[in-house]
Formats: sequence, C-alpha cells, structure tokens
Amino acid sequence: MESIERMAPPSQLELDGSDTHIVTMREFLEKPRIARDFQDLKADAQRLDSIGREGDLLKAGAAEAELEAGKLARTHDEHRQHRLGFRFGVMLAAFFVALDALPANLAAQAFGLDVVPTWGITAVIVGALGAGMWAVTHYRNGWGRAVTIAALSVGLVAIGSLRYWFLWVTAGDLLSAVLEAVALTVFTTMMVWLGILVLSFTKSRQVSAADRRARSLRRRADRKAALEAELGRKLAAARSEFLADAQLFSFRTFHNDARRNQFLEYVRAELAR
Repeated sequence: MESIERMAPPSQLELDGSDTHIVTMREFLEKPRIARDFQDLKADAQRLDSIGREGDLLKAGAAEAELEAGKLARTHDEHRQHRLGFRFGVMLAAFFVALDALPANLAAQAFGLDVVPTWGITAVIVGALGAGMWAVTHYRNGWGRAVTIAALSVGLVAIGSLRYWFLWVTAGDLLSAVLEAVALTVFTTMMVWLGILVLSFTKSRQVSAADRRARSLRRRADRKAALEAELGRKLAAARSEFLADAQLFSFRTFHNDARRNQFLEYVRAELAR
C-alpha cells in the first residue's frame, strides 16, 4: 500500500516544477474519511487486478482442460453422442443389477445351504451378472464380444434352471415352477440389458475425470468473473464518490478552472497508480 507521504505527481501535471499538487493532495487527505476512502480505493483496485489475473488463469486452464477432455473423448470414441458421467453410470448399472438380488437368491437356495452361504452365492451371482454387463460393454466387437455374450446367455439359462429346480422342489407344481422361473429369468435379462445399455452410454473413467475437471475450472472462472464484475461496479461507484469529494474540495481551494482541472487530473492519476 502506497503511503500518502510518498505520493508524487506525474511530471506532465506539475505546475512549473512546484509541488503544489502534493501539498494540496495532503490537505485534501487530512480528513480521516477522505484518507480512509483513498486507501480503500487503492486496496480494492489491487484486489480487482488480482482477481482479474486469477480469472484469466482459470479461463485458460478451463479451455485447456476442455480441449484435453475432447481429445480423450475422440480417443475413446465417446464424442458422437451424449453420455453419462462415469460415477453416475456405474451407480445406475449397479442399481439395476442389485434389483436382481432377491431373484438371484432363489437360484442360490437351490444348493440347499444355510442362510449365510446362500447369500454368499447370491452375491457371487449378482457380481457375475455385473461383470458380464461390463464385459459386453468393454468388448464392442470381435470374438471377445461374441464369447462374452455367449457366456452371459449360458449363465442366465443356468440361473433360470436353478430357480426352476428350487421352485419345483418347494412348490411341487411343475407348471407353476416353469412359469415363475421363466418370468424371473426374463426380469434378470431385462435388468442385465438395462445395465449394458446404461454402461454403453457411460463415459470412461479418464474422460469423465477430464470433463469434471474442465467443468470445475469453468465454474470457478465464472465465479471469479462474477466477483470481478461486482467489485468493478462497487469500485467505480466509490471512485465517482471520491472524485466528487475532490471536485468539491477543488472549488473551495482553487479560484480558476485550469487549476481545478489539473488537481482533479492529479487525483485521477493517483487513483490509477
């Protein structure tokens, strides 16, 4: 912060090499309110300049992050359609597969084990379905995708058979067991299909992380820009009020317009320094 004692006028505003404006400025700043307003204006101007530099850095960082996210999306062939964020997509797919926990438990009960092992087998079945969903999404073409779909289909048929066996043993009605097993297997297949659909529209971890970073930087840059605009308006209003005080002081001190205008120009120069 620049002290009042060290103030010096620009050379173009000096009057015949005298320090008239320095002395006059010191007299103007003798009032505590005027001096406090002057120091506040200088501090706010420095803060505004600092916020502007920070905002420029954030805007540049956001633009670079958005460019990097676009490159990653093109690398992973994820730029052709709108996609879900990685976290949201994985959570939604996990929700769909978790809906099959109770139907999967019926298949696990076909082994005739205790409660804890039965739920352990249920967790294995649900986990296998989730892994199958991911594998089908991961292998987009080629023999890997064909093998994965075939293995998942066999798994669904096996789960349906276990459900049928458990329902037939417990209910004793063949037709009812078949219908219920088919209905539950169709439900499981639908949940798996929905999970695969969600994962196919989900960004990869790298692309999603790059997008989050770009959005975060853009939001921070926008907040800085809004803060800069608000502070700029307040600073402009405070500067106008201060210059009005300076103009009133110049009318009481000087008796010609030329000296008044030179003093006001000096005040403006001091505020801009």
